[in-house]
Amino acid sequence: MKRLLSILTSISVLLLIGCKKGDVAGDFASQGIGSYVTKVALGNGIIDYANLGSSKVDVTVREYGTPVEKIKIYASVGAANTNTATWKFVKEVPYSGDTKLEVSATELAAALGIPPTGLQTGQTYTLYNQVISKDGQVHDISNMNSTMYGSPNYNSLMTWNAVVVCPFIATQIGAIGSTVPFVVLQDDWADWSPGTIINVTVTSATSLTIPRLWDTNPFLPTVINIAQATGAATVARAGYGDYPQYGISGITHASSGTNNWVFSCQGTITLTLNHAVGSTNYGTYIVRLRKQ
Repeated sequence: MKRLLSILTSISVLLLIGCKKGDVAGDFASQGIGSYVTKVALGNGIIDYANLGSSKVDVTVREYGTPVEKIKIYASVGAANTNTATWKFVKEVPYSGDTKLEVSATELAAALGIPPTGLQTGQTYTLYNQVISKDGQVHDISNMNSTMYGSPNYNSLMTWNAVVVCPFIATQIGAIGSTVPFVVLQDDWADWSPGTIINVTVTSATSLTIPRLWDTNPFLPTVINIAQATGAATVARAGYGDYPQYGISGITHASSGTNNWVFSCQGTITLTLNHAVGSTNYGTYIVRLRKQ
């Protein structure tokens, strides 16, 4: 698969020529002085539709680069994008050391111009951190190199998510024991193109099985366990097959972080999976599927 090939190629290049910090394309220090915020902690990422009056999401951030004066928070519906015309202003937070950013359900709804009850269950809302430094510079993902805000090497936290949860009802996916086609919306691991059909089996009231989630040979099933109250999903560390074309056998994956959901009300599956072989870590990538 493409991600694995690019990782192996990068490793080979590094072994042959080596590199130093300033040589990396998009390295922050090599691009001049500026500011962004890094991740200290990911707090709650869930908006509980049953408790909209008190529900809030939060992250804690730390400045990097030029000293930061304040952070403006914006929001949009769906995945992150760099078109600021779609962003809606939420609020401004002064920066003071490690700073906790909080957005309540009511604040998010007000920014989007809807009542709190207008927030959609199963929907992900993106929150954007616009960093204003003390010397007046303004930085957000619309004017940053995508390598900087998209690569885990920088630990940046310029976007974060609020997910409105809905209970998992297995029969909204299909009858227990049935196999249902899902379409690939996003595959950052790059085995499949968007539009590819993948079969999903409803194995119980709290679990789904994907017989072949990745393009391996041979392949092993992926079991997803789901919390009925919220749709939060987990995948235990397990092998899913081999990539003989790359000389890789026994590759495994497991869910990582908080962005793992099965929303039966929307017919969507979002998994953030870490891939590894033994102690060799191939990184963490998102795959999103929708019931056809």
